Amino acid sequence: MEPKKLAVALVVLFVVVAPLAYIGYGYSSYSKVLNPGKPVNGIDYVVVKTPAGKFYSMTLKEFQDYLGEGGKVPEGSSVYKVKVESYITGSPVVDLNTTLRSLYDSYTIVLGDPSVKNCKDNPDLYMGSCTLRTAAVMEVAAFVSNIFSTMYYLKGIAMGYNNTTAREYAYNETLKRSRKSYLDFWTKFEIGRGSLGNADNLAVLLIGPAEGGTENRVFVPRKGLLVFEGTSDEVLRAEVVLVENLINFQWPTNSTVSSTS
Repeated sequence: MEPKKLAVALVVLFVVVAPLAYIGYGYSSYSKVLNPGKPVNGIDYVVVKTPAGKFYSMTLKEFQDYLGEGGKVPEGSSVYKVKVESYITGSPVVDLNTTLRSLYDSYTIVLGDPSVKNCKDNPDLYMGSCTLRTAAVMEVAAFVSNIFSTMYYLKGIAMGYNNTTAREYAYNETLKRSRKSYLDFWTKFEIGRGSLGNADNLAVLLIGPAEGGTENRVFVPRKGLLVFEGTSDEVLRAEVVLVENLINFQWPTNSTVSSTS
């Protein structure tokens, strides 16, 4: 090959092909992140939503013992079985606590497939329930925001701020460090290559019917990435409430986002 043509080929290789290959690698790695193999440990839980809208959660064994002792679920309740898996410490609850209660530079709520946008104007085009997905999104966004704000409040106190100033600091930091996105090509690429959902950026991902959810499970495949997967949008909401219970999260007294036990 002539030197000039070789030079052009090398330029094309490094300027065009290499970046495309890198992007392709990151995108293909997304599925590996979401399917990390056999967990170190997993615990089955049951979440019960009563007709009054209250949520109760317990391990599957506790639920079976409760029924075996003559206990009854209120008529009209919805019952969900959810597996909480651990890929890091061997304890699902420890994985959740260390992931959610760490100090991050920012956090991102991945609302779901871009078709979720249809819920605003064309709900019939969304594969699932717009109402229930909206409820799940509101729950998880408020939940994560509260924890993120608490971490920055504690940082403010450590910096010497008084209570009022620390709260203002936490509010402002949370506002400017939060982001929402959809599970499009670029988001999958960022998750796959590790630039989203890591020690610096907490990413919370909702995988429901529209995203191909096939199981009811909650897991942390790596530090900084929390995944809720459900076979329905209603299950996603129940999973968020389950995690709130597992890490002993308490809503502010003036909150009406969820009612749990």
